[in-house]
Amino acid sequence: MPVESLIHPSAIIHSGAIIHETAHIAPYAVIGSHVEIGAGTRIGSHAVIDGRTKIGENCRIFPGASIGLEPQDLSYKDEPTGVIIGDRVTVREYATIHRGTGDRFTTIGDDCFFMNYTHIAHDCRVGKGVILANNATFAGHCQIGDNVVVAGQTVFHQHVRIGRMAMLSGSSGSRVDIPPFATCDGRPLQVRSVNLVGMRRQKFTPELRAAIKQAYVYIYRSGLNNTQAMEKIEEQYSHLPELLEIVAFFRSSKRGIARGYTAGTADDTNDGD
Repeated sequence: MPVESLIHPSAIIHSGAIIHETAHIAPYAVIGSHVEIGAGTRIGSHAVIDGRTKIGENCRIFPGASIGLEPQDLSYKDEPTGVIIGDRVTVREYATIHRGTGDRFTTIGDDCFFMNYTHIAHDCRVGKGVILANNATFAGHCQIGDNVVVAGQTVFHQHVRIGRMAMLSGSSGSRVDIPPFATCDGRPLQVRSVNLVGMRRQKFTPELRAAIKQAYVYIYRSGLNNTQAMEKIEEQYSHLPELLEIVAFFRSSKRGIARGYTAGTADDTNDGD
């Protein structure tokens, strides 16, 4: 099929843009001069894509989405930055993903799903398979690990890190880091349990799930301080990379780590195995 037939004549596409011949561009979309769009990607009507932005293959950018525009950062001086988006990423209506600052790029991994009005600010790094529900908002320089799930109406301070496979409830947010494999709720977010649903989906064995649960018992329920808990985890689980990932996350935190959930006394980490 000729490329012209896949691009609506009302779309505004700069001559410098690189559009794969199988990409679809809907009416009134606006594509900037340094944008690259991969095979099979569909750009919805009235979407705006600018900056040195590269979008991978088989992505869906829905109407009104905005990608690669200038960051909301007063220090930005029109540096030639942009956004790098992987394959099979869905960006729903009116979501915004801003370009990086300085010499940095905002990056999005493969297979992410961003719902309406989500916001990814400048210099954020988002892993693979991340799901953000409506109005999830991340300030600049946040890091979101693979397979994280974030519910709607959540707000995160700049430089916050969310560890791999964390699952976060809605109408909340955090100014501190959220550890990997954790399930969090409350306002602000607190660690309640471990993400058993996510771990099962990723084919974690029952033994590995039990070890991760025990690690969080050491951290949040044993009375040990963080240094002691990390040493205990290393001593007992040095053969498990996922447990060492938890240790490395805690030790590298600069903003602090979310506290454990204190309401009630029930042990809600039962795996059912």
